[in-house]
Amino acid sequence: MDSSHDGIKRTHLLKVPLDIVPESEIGRIALEFAASVGQKTIVFLTFRGLMKANRDPELLSHLKSARLIVPVSKSLEFGCRFLGLPSPVRHHPFDFTIKLLGALEEKRHTIYLLGENLNGLQTVAATMRATFPGLNLVGRHTGFYTRESEGPILTAIQKATPTVLFLGPGVLGREKWIFRKGKGLPFRISLFSEDAYSIMAQHKKRPTRPSFRKGTHELSRAIVNPFRMMRVFNYLWYGLLLLVYRLKRKN
Repeated sequence: MDSSHDGIKRTHLLKVPLDIVPESEIGRIALEFAASVGQKTIVFLTFRGLMKANRDPELLSHLKSARLIVPVSKSLEFGCRFLGLPSPVRHHPFDFTIKLLGALEEKRHTIYLLGENLNGLQTVAATMRATFPGLNLVGRHTGFYTRESEGPILTAIQKATPTVLFLGPGVLGREKWIFRKGKGLPFRISLFSEDAYSIMAQHKKRPTRPSFRKGTHELSRAIVNPFRMMRVFNYLWYGLLLLVYRLKRKN
């Protein structure tokens, strides 16, 4: 079932929501989210996230409550095409984040950083100041913290009242953290992306646009990390699920 919100069309792939966000709309969405009261969570959905949501009711519930679900993986595009759904516009989290922050910088909005080790966090902060001088960094904290440290972190975010809460590696609960711990925090926009954060920390290379468009950057990761090849079984299961859904749609 398809729907629309914020001028953006939403579809569902294997019961998981996906938003069709043209690149030209990112700036408008950023400014509208920042201007309106209330939390808006942006989720970057990968193939891993899609499959996890199909077996994790908590994650699926979180995704359904998110304001924007941005498809990342090539396999999501294939799945929509196979089921005859509207074709999604894929975005790499780094490119999407850069465009979003660029739009917010023009209005002198604020950001809080949470994630990475100390050196990585310092690099991300330096990148922010150099790339977005009009974006005010109102606070930061490393990831990989203890549960005992979580209370003071939440208090710091509460006091900082950032427009954007940007989460990266080392956040407990990963993409679930903002849904579990973020209620009541005074941010306008939150986004979690280990990829975008790690690229800004210079711990990971940004894929070329052609390799991302073709999906070949995921293959290169599998070569570097052979354990990723085990995902072939996930892809086989994904193909079977798509086939079952397609048959159901015909009947």
